[in-house]
Amino acid sequence: MNSDMMDIFKGKTVSFGSSTDTLAVKNISFQEIHNKLFVVGEIPLSATEQNLALNKSCAVAWDSVEDFIVFDSESEYSKWVEATEAGET
Repeated sequence: MNSDMMDIFKGKTVSFGSSTDTLAVKNISFQEIHNKLFVVGEIPLSATEQNLALNKSCAVAWDSVEDFIVFDSESEYSKWVEATEAGET
C-alpha cells in the first residue's frame, strides 16, 4: 500500500462498499494478515442499529473493496447516515 493511498484515509471515516455489503470504518490502518491486505479500524457512530457495534474493531479485505466514500469526520458520516435514513439525500 503506497503512502498516498494511506494519506487519503488518515483521520477520516470511510464507508467501504463491496459486492455484497458496506462497512464504515474510522481510525483506519492497513494490516497484512496471512498475505492478504486488510483495512482495519473501528465501527463509527450510526454505522449499526442502535450503535450496538460502536467502537468495535473491524476489518475488510482491501481486494474486496469496489468503492468508498471518504468523510472528513465521524460526525459528518453520522449526519449523512441520518439524512439517508430520513430520505433527505
